[in-house]
Amino acid sequence: MSQDNRLLPMPAIERGLDRPLSDIAQAKPYGVSANEPTNIRDYLFVVLKRKWLILSLVLVITSLVTIQMSRQPSIYEGKTTIRIEPKARSVLQTKDLVINNGTDPNFWGTQLKLLENNSLARQVVLTLDLQHNSNFFGGQAQGGIFASLRRAFSRDKKAVPTSGTADDPSIIGESALKDQNLTAEQLARLEPYEDSIISNETIEPQVGTNLVDIKFRHSDPELAQKIANTLAEVFVENNQERARTGSDKAEDLLANKIAEFQREIKHDTEVQLNYAREHNVPLTIDPAKDLDAAKLATLSNQLLIAENERKNLQAAWESAAKATDRYSVPDVQTSQRIDKLRERISALKEKRDALLVIYTPEWPEVKKLDAQIKPLEAELDKAPGEVVASMKSRYEAALSRENMLRQSYNRQHDATSQQTRYQIEMAAMNSQLETNKQYLATLLQRQRELEVTKGDRPNEVSVSTLSRLPREPIGPARLRNIALAFIASLVAGICLAFLLDFLDDTVKSIDDVDRYIHLPALALIPARRDDQPRLLGSAPPGPVSENTALAMTDYARSPIAESYRHLRTSLLLSSAGQPPKTILVTSSQPSEGKTTTAVNTAFMLAQTGVDVVIIDCDLRRPRLHAHFEVPNVSGLTNLLSGDSDIDSHLQSYERQPNLKILTSGPVPPNPAELLGSDEMRKLLAVLGTRFTHIIVDSPPAISFTDASILSTMVDGVVLVVHGGRSSRAVVRRAKQQLIDVGAHIFGVVLNNVKIESRDPYYAGYYSNYYYSNPDNEGESPEGGGNAQTQGSGG
Repeated sequence: MSQDNRLLPMPAIERGLDRPLSDIAQAKPYGVSANEPTNIRDYLFVVLKRKWLILSLVLVITSLVTIQMSRQPSIYEGKTTIRIEPKARSVLQTKDLVINNGTDPNFWGTQLKLLENNSLARQVVLTLDLQHNSNFFGGQAQGGIFASLRRAFSRDKKAVPTSGTADDPSIIGESALKDQNLTAEQLARLEPYEDSIISNETIEPQVGTNLVDIKFRHSDPELAQKIANTLAEVFVENNQERARTGSDKAEDLLANKIAEFQREIKHDTEVQLNYAREHNVPLTIDPAKDLDAAKLATLSNQLLIAENERKNLQAAWESAAKATDRYSVPDVQTSQRIDKLRERISALKEKRDALLVIYTPEWPEVKKLDAQIKPLEAELDKAPGEVVASMKSRYEAALSRENMLRQSYNRQHDATSQQTRYQIEMAAMNSQLETNKQYLATLLQRQRELEVTKGDRPNEVSVSTLSRLPREPIGPARLRNIALAFIASLVAGICLAFLLDFLDDTVKSIDDVDRYIHLPALALIPARRDDQPRLLGSAPPGPVSENTALAMTDYARSPIAESYRHLRTSLLLSSAGQPPKTILVTSSQPSEGKTTTAVNTAFMLAQTGVDVVIIDCDLRRPRLHAHFEVPNVSGLTNLLSGDSDIDSHLQSYERQPNLKILTSGPVPPNPAELLGSDEMRKLLAVLGTRFTHIIVDSPPAISFTDASILSTMVDGVVLVVHGGRSSRAVVRRAKQQLIDVGAHIFGVVLNNVKIESRDPYYAGYYSNYYYSNPDNEGESPEGGGNAQTQGSGG
């Protein structure tokens, strides 16, 4: 069996007495020691420590999710498939009319958005009269709690149709919707139904096909089926209405243009007849019989052609002059010279790029190519301007030619007789009339084509598959959601447990003392249990108050008494050569059990048969007399104030005659000055000659300087730490404060530790060994144990 190093005298080098202050004050790494890696057992302990928190979180979240899932009705889905074909290209164009049914690149996106339109949802609501159907927003009846739980943990049965909508409702299309002239109040009442349809509707195109699935979810299976089918049917009807409306508009526009041309032709014919009758001019003219008229007609035609040419050239030139990008001008784009320049530049650049793969831009061949490219690019930059200038020149030439022809025409016109002029006017009327007749014939032909196209045009949208009545619900996935909630809450609870453990900065075990405080652990004092009467030790021979540190003195076999025996052994072996004589008991902060530890330590040392005295040096809040139930009329302050009669102030404890008590006496106004005086040193020296051990109880080290002063007068210091409550940083600060004044710290007493929460095996061992084993009765050689009332006097 390996030796317990905590029972051996601590070498001086380990106490840090010979180290410089900088090494002592240097902070050691916070966390687990490298020699003691964290194992799975440590993680399991964290989980077990917070098991009630984890179980509560799991129970609450899982219960809430279960209740929520049980209250949700079963959801059914109706699915209708429609077929959307792109429109065939058909272009009809007149002077003021363009009909284009070509393929639109945004066609598919538009169709899918129309399926999610508010207007479509409104048409479905009115078609099925959903605003008067109580099942639409009624949902599945909730029932009692047991019915909800059965629904949450059992498989949903097949649906029974409950809807009351008409089997074959008349579809309300877009035109019928407009005819109803709904008021703002009626539209507002329909909005919740529209929003519900849009939110529960799903549009899914089938990839690689022209098919689109329309899905609708509802707690009523028949409503889910009917709404999915009605969405498809209303959409098909809307598409047909839009096609019919477009065709009707095109027909109306063509009919109006045809009637307009017919009226114009009739008017022109009447004007021609009246002109011929008034001027005695034949309706038809033979140009061969009238040379002047023929010449004048020729000039007239040439003038018209020249005028048209001039107008075209003028329009082209003005458009080119206003263009910001000269290369966008059609004449520039069709210029062979510019094309050849671009080809030459492109060829030279390809050669240059090929050379640059091997050579640098300074290579002679590259420079040569650059020299060839530069003038070509300059010529290419000037070419568009030259083309535009050429267009202007052609326009000016056409204008000049038009002016010349107009002058010739005017001269010929003057030379021609008035009769000839009449004949020419008649010819012009004939020409205009024939042109209008040809235009009318074209419109009539296109009207017939549109009528044929309209009669043979199929509907691009059609219903491919109607929805079946859904028999099995698709959701909600109750068991899955409950399982996910259970797992998520369990993980969250475990994470919360680790977070709380990480944020817990207290010292809870001997391992924490070794890791973070870096001092020897002298003893671990377990917390007091409520089943003390079961301990196999007889009742105390005299009454002892339950509120004192000696409340469990006669329970010799208790874990607390055994722990104090272990502390006694650790103190006796803590110094080399001989046991320590003067021992200071302090803590980092109040209420950590230092007075209780001092009392029990003195009592355990006295049980070995030696003379022991315990001094209450806590002159600010003295508690020693209360634990021993002795008066505090006089004591330490009297001796430090000049009274030299030590025996008159020492008090005996009747249950342990060799244990003497020196209470604090009256509380002075200057405790630190009294404790740091030479009288205190002399008093300790005198008591050292009379007693084997001197136990000194002092105030907390962090709160007051008393402990630091007294630590320089004693052989060593015992630092009491309250398990699970004392902060590691505060304990380290108290330790450093004592080391800075040269104190010798024997080690740490971890007080009031809940064994059950630290180690189940250790707790079970204590329970079985000290509470349930009758063979251990009277095992203690001292004949009595000791324990504490945790937290008192600390």
